[in-house]
Amino acid sequence: MIDEHEWRSVLQTAQDGTISKAAKNLYVSQPSLSQCIKKIENELGMNIFERGQTPLRLTEAGRAYVEAAQRIRDIRQSLLRQVDDLSELRNGQLRIGSSRTRTACLLSEAMVAFHQRYPNIRLSIVETSTARLQEHVLQGNVDFALLYEPLDQSAFSVVPIRDEQVFLAVPAGPPLTQPYGGMQPEPYPQVSFARFADEPFIALKQGRCMASIFGRLCQQTGITPPVVFEADSILSAAELCAQGLGATLVTDMIIDHGLWHRRPFFFALEEPVEPRRLAAAYGKRQASLPRAARIFLEFLH
Repeated sequence: MIDEHEWRSVLQTAQDGTISKAAKNLYVSQPSLSQCIKKIENELGMNIFERGQTPLRLTEAGRAYVEAAQRIRDIRQSLLRQVDDLSELRNGQLRIGSSRTRTACLLSEAMVAFHQRYPNIRLSIVETSTARLQEHVLQGNVDFALLYEPLDQSAFSVVPIRDEQVFLAVPAGPPLTQPYGGMQPEPYPQVSFARFADEPFIALKQGRCMASIFGRLCQQTGITPPVVFEADSILSAAELCAQGLGATLVTDMIIDHGLWHRRPFFFALEEPVEPRRLAAAYGKRQASLPRAARIFLEFLH
Protein backbone atom coordinates (compact mmCIF):
# COMPACT_ATOMS: atom_id res chain seq x y z
CA MET A 1 0.00 0.00 0.00
CA ILE A 2 3.06 2.29 0.04
CA ASP A 3 4.11 1.36 -3.48
CA GLU A 4 4.48 4.49 -5.62
CA HIS A 5 2.21 3.15 -8.35
CA GLU A 6 -0.50 2.46 -5.79
CA TRP A 7 -0.48 5.75 -3.92
CA ARG A 8 -0.35 7.70 -7.18
CA SER A 9 -3.42 5.79 -8.35
CA VAL A 10 -5.37 6.74 -5.23
CA LEU A 11 -4.31 10.39 -5.40
CA GLN A 12 -5.32 10.67 -9.06
CA THR A 13 -8.67 9.00 -8.45
CA ALA A 14 -9.39 11.25 -5.46
CA GLN A 15 -8.52 14.29 -7.57
CA ASP A 16 -10.55 13.27 -10.65
CA GLY A 17 -13.54 11.81 -8.84
CA THR A 18 -14.11 8.93 -11.27
CA ILE A 19 -12.28 5.75 -12.15
CA SER A 20 -12.63 6.39 -15.88
CA LYS A 21 -11.09 9.87 -15.79
CA ALA A 22 -8.29 8.82 -13.41
CA ALA A 23 -7.49 5.77 -15.58
CA LYS A 24 -7.22 8.01 -18.64
CA ASN A 25 -4.87 10.43 -16.86
CA LEU A 26 -2.77 7.54 -15.53
CA TYR A 27 -2.66 5.84 -18.96
CA VAL A 28 -4.03 2.57 -17.57
CA SER A 29 -7.24 0.64 -18.19
CA GLN A 30 -10.26 1.11 -15.92
CA PRO A 31 -10.21 -2.55 -14.77
CA SER A 32 -6.51 -2.28 -13.92
CA LEU A 33 -7.07 0.85 -11.82
CA SER A 34 -10.09 -0.70 -10.09
CA GLN A 35 -8.04 -3.80 -9.21
CA CYS A 36 -5.22 -1.62 -7.84
CA ILE A 37 -7.58 0.29 -5.55
CA LYS A 38 -9.31 -2.95 -4.45
CA LYS A 39 -5.90 -4.45 -3.58
CA ILE A 40 -5.07 -1.47 -1.34
CA GLU A 41 -8.48 -1.66 0.35
CA ASN A 42 -7.99 -5.36 1.01
CA GLU A 43 -4.62 -4.61 2.65
CA LEU A 44 -6.15 -1.83 4.74
CA GLY A 45 -9.22 -3.89 5.60
CA MET A 46 -11.37 -0.81 4.89
CA ASN A 47 -12.74 0.99 1.83
CA ILE A 48 -10.96 4.08 0.53
CA PHE A 49 -13.88 5.39 -1.53
CA GLU A 50 -17.62 5.39 -0.84
CA ARG A 51 -19.16 3.37 -3.65
CA GLY A 52 -22.26 4.35 -5.65
CA GLN A 53 -21.60 8.08 -5.68
CA THR A 54 -20.32 10.35 -8.43
CA PRO A 55 -17.90 11.98 -7.94
CA LEU A 56 -16.30 9.39 -5.67
CA ARG A 57 -15.93 10.49 -2.05
CA LEU A 58 -13.24 9.43 0.36
CA THR A 59 -14.03 7.44 3.48
CA GLU A 60 -12.32 8.29 6.79
CA ALA A 61 -9.74 5.63 5.99
CA GLY A 62 -9.41 7.08 2.50
CA ARG A 63 -8.71 10.56 3.83
CA ALA A 64 -6.01 9.16 6.13
CA TYR A 65 -4.48 7.28 3.19
CA VAL A 66 -4.53 10.34 0.92
CA GLU A 67 -2.90 12.53 3.60
CA ALA A 68 -0.12 9.96 4.03
CA ALA A 69 0.29 9.62 0.24
CA GLN A 70 0.55 13.39 -0.12
CA ARG A 71 3.30 13.50 2.49
CA ILE A 72 5.17 10.73 0.68
CA ARG A 73 4.79 12.64 -2.60
CA ASP A 74 6.06 15.84 -1.02
CA ILE A 75 9.06 14.11 0.54
CA ARG A 76 9.86 12.50 -2.80
CA GLN A 77 9.65 15.81 -4.63
CA SER A 78 11.85 17.51 -2.03
CA LEU A 79 14.40 14.72 -2.36
CA LEU A 80 14.40 15.00 -6.14
CA ARG A 81 15.00 18.74 -5.91
CA GLN A 82 17.95 18.17 -3.60
CA VAL A 83 19.33 15.51 -5.91
CA ASP A 84 18.91 17.85 -8.87
CA ASP A 85 20.94 20.46 -6.99
CA LEU A 86 23.60 17.93 -6.14
CA SER A 87 23.69 16.66 -9.70
CA GLU A 88 25.12 20.02 -10.64
CA LEU A 89 27.01 20.16 -7.35
CA ARG A 90 25.54 23.59 -6.63
CA ASN A 91 25.16 22.86 -2.94
CA GLY A 92 25.19 20.01 -0.46
CA GLN A 93 27.47 18.18 1.91
CA LEU A 94 30.00 15.38 1.58
CA ARG A 95 30.97 13.45 4.72
CA ILE A 96 34.06 11.23 4.57
CA GLY A 97 35.39 8.79 7.16
CA SER A 98 39.16 8.50 7.32
CA SER A 99 42.22 8.07 9.51
CA ARG A 100 44.73 10.80 10.29
CA THR A 101 47.24 9.14 7.98
CA ARG A 102 44.89 8.84 5.01
CA THR A 103 43.63 12.39 5.50
CA ALA A 104 47.14 13.84 5.53
CA CYS A 105 48.63 11.70 2.77
CA LEU A 106 45.71 11.05 0.44
CA LEU A 107 42.74 13.34 1.06
CA SER A 108 44.29 16.73 1.69
CA GLU A 109 45.31 17.54 -1.90
CA ALA A 110 42.05 16.14 -3.25
CA MET A 111 40.03 18.21 -0.75
CA VAL A 112 41.70 21.44 -1.86
CA ALA A 113 41.21 20.66 -5.56
CA PHE A 114 37.60 19.57 -5.04
CA HIS A 115 36.78 22.69 -3.01
CA GLN A 116 38.26 24.95 -5.66
CA ARG A 117 36.10 23.27 -8.29
CA TYR A 118 32.92 22.88 -6.19
CA PRO A 119 33.07 25.57 -3.48
CA ASN A 120 29.43 25.16 -2.42
CA ILE A 121 29.82 21.52 -1.37
CA ARG A 122 30.65 21.45 2.33
CA LEU A 123 33.30 18.83 3.11
CA SER A 124 33.56 17.21 6.54
CA ILE A 125 36.00 14.52 7.69
CA VAL A 126 35.41 12.07 10.53
CA GLU A 127 38.77 10.73 11.75
CA THR A 128 38.75 7.66 13.99
CA SER A 129 39.78 4.00 14.17
CA THR A 130 38.93 1.43 11.51
CA ALA A 131 36.33 -0.24 13.75
CA ARG A 132 34.57 3.06 14.45
CA LEU A 133 34.71 4.03 10.78
CA GLN A 134 32.88 0.83 9.88
CA GLU A 135 30.20 1.69 12.43
CA HIS A 136 29.88 5.20 10.99
CA VAL A 137 29.38 3.75 7.50
CA LEU A 138 26.71 1.28 8.63
CA GLN A 139 24.90 3.96 10.66
CA GLY A 140 24.88 6.37 7.73
CA ASN A 141 26.97 8.99 9.53
CA VAL A 142 29.34 9.30 6.56
CA ASP A 143 28.80 8.99 2.80
CA PHE A 144 31.80 6.69 2.58
CA ALA A 145 34.92 5.79 4.54
CA LEU A 146 38.43 4.92 3.43
CA LEU A 147 38.90 1.35 4.64
CA TYR A 148 41.09 -1.60 3.81
CA GLU A 149 39.72 -4.77 2.31
CA PRO A 150 38.62 -7.42 2.96
CA LEU A 151 35.32 -6.16 4.36
CA ASP A 152 32.08 -7.97 5.11
CA GLN A 153 30.51 -8.22 1.65
CA SER A 154 27.03 -8.57 3.12
CA ALA A 155 27.33 -5.18 4.81
CA PHE A 156 29.63 -3.09 2.62
CA SER A 157 29.94 -2.07 -1.01
CA VAL A 158 33.35 -0.83 -2.14
CA VAL A 159 34.98 1.28 -4.81
CA PRO A 160 38.66 0.24 -5.09
CA ILE A 161 41.11 3.13 -4.80
CA ARG A 162 44.65 1.78 -4.72
CA ASP A 163 46.90 -1.06 -3.58
CA GLU A 164 49.49 -0.01 -1.02
CA GLN A 165 52.85 -1.77 -0.85
CA VAL A 166 54.48 -2.25 2.57
CA PHE A 167 58.10 -1.18 3.13
CA LEU A 168 60.47 -0.88 6.06
CA ALA A 169 61.67 2.54 7.22
CA VAL A 170 64.78 3.03 9.36
CA PRO A 171 66.39 6.21 10.70
CA ALA A 172 68.87 7.61 8.20
CA GLY A 173 72.52 7.06 9.09
CA PRO A 174 74.79 4.14 10.08
CA PRO A 175 75.00 1.27 10.50
CA LEU A 176 72.14 -0.02 8.29
CA THR A 177 72.47 2.67 5.63
CA GLN A 178 76.27 2.88 5.66
CA PRO A 179 76.76 0.46 2.71
CA TYR A 180 74.80 2.91 0.51
CA GLY A 181 76.82 5.97 1.38
CA GLY A 182 73.84 7.60 2.98
CA MET A 183 72.10 7.82 -0.40
CA GLN A 184 68.70 6.19 -0.95
CA PRO A 185 68.94 3.74 -3.88
CA GLU A 186 65.92 3.12 -6.07
CA PRO A 187 64.48 0.59 -6.34
CA TYR A 188 64.77 0.18 -2.60
CA PRO A 189 67.30 -2.47 -1.49
CA GLN A 190 65.86 -5.65 -0.02
CA VAL A 191 66.35 -6.73 3.56
CA SER A 192 64.94 -9.52 5.70
CA PHE A 193 62.75 -8.56 8.62
CA ALA A 194 64.83 -11.04 10.64
CA ARG A 195 67.70 -8.56 10.42
CA PHE A 196 65.83 -6.39 12.94
CA ALA A 197 65.69 -8.90 15.79
CA ASP A 198 67.63 -6.54 18.06
CA GLU A 199 66.76 -3.17 16.52
CA PRO A 200 64.43 -0.70 18.33
CA PHE A 201 61.06 -0.82 16.63
CA ILE A 202 58.00 1.44 16.51
CA ALA A 203 54.90 -0.71 16.26
CA LEU A 204 51.26 0.20 15.75
CA LYS A 205 48.70 -0.27 18.51
CA GLN A 206 46.60 -3.43 18.47
CA GLY A 207 43.58 -3.18 16.23
CA ARG A 208 45.46 -1.24 13.54
CA CYS A 209 45.98 -2.98 10.20
CA MET A 210 49.74 -2.54 10.30
CA ALA A 211 49.87 -4.16 13.75
CA SER A 212 48.58 -7.37 12.13
CA ILE A 213 51.24 -7.19 9.42
CA PHE A 214 53.93 -6.67 12.07
CA GLY A 215 52.64 -9.72 13.96
CA ARG A 216 52.70 -11.90 10.84
CA LEU A 217 56.27 -10.85 10.01
CA CYS A 218 57.38 -11.74 13.54
CA GLN A 219 55.70 -15.11 13.15
CA GLN A 220 57.24 -15.77 9.72
CA THR A 221 60.78 -14.91 10.79
CA GLY A 222 60.64 -16.17 14.39
CA ILE A 223 61.89 -12.87 15.83
CA THR A 224 60.31 -10.06 17.85
CA PRO A 225 62.14 -6.74 17.71
CA PRO A 226 62.19 -4.72 20.93
CA VAL A 227 59.19 -2.36 20.68
CA VAL A 228 60.13 1.07 22.02
CA PHE A 229 56.82 2.75 21.21
CA GLU A 230 53.30 1.89 20.03
CA ALA A 231 51.91 4.58 17.73
CA ASP A 232 48.29 5.41 16.93
CA SER A 233 48.95 5.88 13.23
CA ILE A 234 51.49 4.95 10.56
CA LEU A 235 52.09 8.65 10.05
CA SER A 236 53.09 9.13 13.68
CA ALA A 237 55.32 6.05 13.54
CA ALA A 238 57.00 7.30 10.37
CA GLU A 239 57.62 10.74 11.86
CA LEU A 240 59.19 9.19 14.97
CA CYS A 241 61.30 6.94 12.77
CA ALA A 242 62.56 9.96 10.85
CA GLN A 243 63.57 11.55 14.15
CA GLY A 244 65.66 8.48 15.02
CA LEU A 245 63.49 6.60 17.55
CA GLY A 246 63.51 3.28 15.69
CA ALA A 247 62.50 1.34 12.60
CA THR A 248 58.86 0.94 11.51
CA LEU A 249 56.62 -0.35 8.75
CA VAL A 250 55.27 2.14 6.22
CA THR A 251 53.42 2.13 2.91
CA ASP A 252 54.25 3.72 -0.41
CA MET A 253 51.41 6.18 0.22
CA ILE A 254 53.34 7.50 3.25
CA ILE A 255 56.63 7.53 1.33
CA ASP A 256 55.17 9.44 -1.62
CA HIS A 257 52.89 11.87 0.22
CA GLY A 258 54.32 12.26 3.73
CA LEU A 259 55.38 15.77 4.72
CA TRP A 260 58.92 14.85 5.64
CA HIS A 261 61.12 17.23 7.61
CA ARG A 262 63.76 14.56 7.38
CA ARG A 263 63.29 11.40 5.33
CA PRO A 264 64.02 7.95 6.80
CA PHE A 265 65.80 5.31 4.75
CA PHE A 266 63.55 2.76 3.05
CA PHE A 267 63.99 -0.96 2.41
CA ALA A 268 61.86 -3.49 0.56
CA LEU A 269 61.15 -6.63 2.58
CA GLU A 270 62.37 -10.01 1.42
CA GLU A 271 59.39 -11.65 3.13
CA PRO A 272 56.16 -11.68 1.08
CA VAL A 273 53.67 -9.11 2.33
CA GLU A 274 50.26 -8.78 0.71
CA PRO A 275 49.50 -5.24 -0.48
CA ARG A 276 46.90 -3.32 1.51
CA ARG A 277 43.84 -2.77 -0.68
CA LEU A 278 42.34 0.63 0.06
CA ALA A 279 38.73 1.25 -0.91
CA ALA A 280 35.92 3.73 -0.47
CA ALA A 281 33.36 1.73 1.50
CA TYR A 282 29.67 2.49 1.87
CA GLY A 283 26.74 0.56 3.28
CA LYS A 284 24.88 -2.05 1.23
CA ARG A 285 21.64 -0.28 2.12
CA GLN A 286 22.74 2.65 -0.06
CA ALA A 287 21.80 2.16 -3.68
CA SER A 288 24.99 3.94 -4.74
CA LEU A 289 27.41 6.64 -3.73
CA PRO A 290 26.12 10.24 -4.00
CA ARG A 291 27.31 12.02 -7.14
CA ALA A 292 29.47 14.39 -5.09
CA ALA A 293 31.23 11.38 -3.57
CA ARG A 294 31.78 9.74 -6.96
CA ILE A 295 33.29 12.94 -8.35
CA PHE A 296 35.46 13.42 -5.27
CA LEU A 297 36.92 9.93 -5.72
CA GLU A 298 38.04 10.93 -9.23
CA PHE A 299 40.31 13.51 -7.56
CA LEU A 300 42.13 10.69 -5.75
CA HIS A 301 43.37 9.05 -8.94
